[in-house]
Amino acid sequence: MPASSRTVYGREFKVTPVWMWLLQRASGVLLGPLVALHIWAPAMAGNRALNALLLAIILAHGYTGLRRVAVKQNKFGVTMAITVAWCAIVAFFGVLLVIYR
Repeated sequence: MPASSRTVYGREFKVTPVWMWLLQRASGVLLGPLVALHIWAPAMAGNRALNALLLAIILAHGYTGLRRVAVKQNKFGVTMAITVAWCAIVAFFGVLLVIYR
């Protein structure tokens, strides 16, 4: 059974859950080609499905990245509030772009 925290060289830290680690890596790998497609194919830039997929991947990547930072900080509640606020703002404006584009 994996531990939720470890001590290495006298420093204690929280272990990133496997699902979060996998989502961070997968979203990072997918962002490159999707952004390139979005830029290099101007006709595809207006495609709602591509924009919605790109928005979902950006939200997943940003959430997991900020969440991993939140685990490292002593002020977990404040950092989580910032994470949720960032996701809400990006989602709000991203949905507006997808709908009205």
